[in-house]
Amino acid sequence: MHLFKLSNEQLTQLLIPKRFVPPIPPELEGKNLEYVFDSSDKFELTYDELLEIISKARSAGPRLIPVIGTVS
Repeated sequence: MHLFKLSNEQLTQLLIPKRFVPPIPPELEGKNLEYVFDSSDKFELTYDELLEIISKARSAGPRLIPVIGTVS
């Protein structure tokens, strides 16, 4: 997988912390199941989780980092 060829949505799916992925129901165990987040999903991030996401995105390349806040 080449990170520069991923869409913003695909990259977002990769960067969301694993703790937000709901558990797989017992009846679906062993099946090829993947949870996909969309705009209806909401969750809170700690500062450390936000740093982890930014660190992962930054390691993929400078073009992938949006500016958060104001730049002086």
